[in-house]
Amino acid sequence: MKPALLPLDELLARAGSTPFYAIDIAAVRDKIAGLRALLPADLQLCYAVKANPLPALLRAIAQSLDGADVSSAGELVRALDAGFRADSLGFTGPGKRDDELRQAILAGARICAESTGEIGRIAALSEQLGRAARVALRANPDFTVDTSRVRMSGDSFFGMDSALLPAAIAQLRHAGLEFAGLHYYCASRMLDAATVRALHAHCAEEALRICDAADLALPWLNLGGGFGVPVAKDESPLDMVSVGDHLRALSDMLKRACPGIVLALEPGRYLVAEAGHYICRVIDRKTTRGRTWLIVDGGAHQHLHATLQPDRSEPAAFPMTLHPSVPGEREIVSIAGPLCAPFDIFARDIELPRASPGDLLVVHCSGAYGASASPLHFLGHPSPAEIVF
Repeated sequence: MKPALLPLDELLARAGSTPFYAIDIAAVRDKIAGLRALLPADLQLCYAVKANPLPALLRAIAQSLDGADVSSAGELVRALDAGFRADSLGFTGPGKRDDELRQAILAGARICAESTGEIGRIAALSEQLGRAARVALRANPDFTVDTSRVRMSGDSFFGMDSALLPAAIAQLRHAGLEFAGLHYYCASRMLDAATVRALHAHCAEEALRICDAADLALPWLNLGGGFGVPVAKDESPLDMVSVGDHLRALSDMLKRACPGIVLALEPGRYLVAEAGHYICRVIDRKTTRGRTWLIVDGGAHQHLHATLQPDRSEPAAFPMTLHPSVPGEREIVSIAGPLCAPFDIFARDIELPRASPGDLLVVHCSGAYGASASPLHFLGHPSPAEIVF
């Protein structure tokens, strides 16, 4: 990915100080349009709000999408305030509180139940409220995604074992609740198209078998998201053309089996990551044990995802550009944030223009899992501004 050229002076003036996030709305809309062109025309394209819940972003893209996936009452309110229709929202998550379920029922959102206990609570709340809930079931299929370390299927606490779904459907029917479909989300940061195609095929075929056994038509099938975006040098873009071709064939198969079915996806990172940028400033430079370090005023407290994480032996080294006050020679440097924590490292031994205190560092590909997915209160640093342009 070639880093975008940014109007840094204008953005810095708007933000007031570093560090800050800037999201390019035109780039997000282009990404949505490009993905739609590859997918079945009638596929329901939703946005996983967890990727970036910034209200200004949600407002800007609500009319370009068919719905959203939310995972808390807070996200539910943000999506509604941004203009998403209540009936287009899917509420996922393994630990929904009763007050959150109550809000989702009253709003008319589709609740993706993750256990039989949750179905029982939904049934009791529906009776109390005099409102029939729309309930989909989140499946945990026996399918291992070996190409991703971020997995939600198999030995995990997400969803229900697929073998238990017929009994869960019977529980819904006994309680008089609407069966609103099946939901799958098995892994994140997937970059291997063959794996994605195999996963989609497995889930679609399994969903049809489950509904056939229950003598029900499958009204809605959400195959999740999890499409990755390359950030490290050894990562390649997901072949979305291949994935889209397979989804069109899969959609045709599903329609033959269930003419009224709605097929859905809920990408998050894939739509917004590359449109976002995290801008921080060089505070200091130092040499320790022969390694040159740049110390910047941004770090893991605001952009945890871009720093050294437990699933990596090295920091991901997101695409970065340095904007020196005096252009000149280049150097090999490592970059760390201001925290008293050994994981607060953006990169080791990368080539950049020679930096001086005061220069700006832009961490690209930062539109997803940024401020909202970081420990903002750690060490008492102020929160970053988040702006759209």
